[in-house]
Amino acid sequence: MAKYSNKNNPPTIVQEAAVSYGDRPTRYNHLRAILGGSTTIKSDMDNDMDLIHLTRLGLPKKSLDSVAAMLGISMERLSGLLHISHRTLQRKGATDTLSVHVSEQVLSIAEVVRRGVEVLGSESALQQWLHSNLSSLNHAQPIHFLDTSLGTSILLKILGRIEHGVY
Repeated sequence: MAKYSNKNNPPTIVQEAAVSYGDRPTRYNHLRAILGGSTTIKSDMDNDMDLIHLTRLGLPKKSLDSVAAMLGISMERLSGLLHISHRTLQRKGATDTLSVHVSEQVLSIAEVVRRGVEVLGSESALQQWLHSNLSSLNHAQPIHFLDTSLGTSILLKILGRIEHGVY
């Protein structure tokens, strides 16, 4: 019986399952599009490590325009979800960077948007869902849960249940 050998192509890095599991380039392409595309996000977005790096650098304020449009809300409403005053956002230039905390929350919201469009089928269906009262949220609207990381986590779980037909 011949043994399998990988001498010619040894692994160059060790990939932790928690880091690389489920990485799909399309996920990162969709996140980039939600954040305003390659004209807004200049750095690499190919894996979760790139997202962490991008968070630490800070997202450009310009990315908020795209996120607000995808959510179907005003910039003033988005500033409330990010716990930053609308006036502070107005003072920032398009290329000024957001804080680590705000950038992280924007990426969490973008992930909900990405997953919502994937599960519900369109931006308009996502917007309708975000503004509907859900019994699983004690008849609250999902949009009100985008202001915390725990809230976005709950919404991602609900979207997963919808995808699998679990009430």
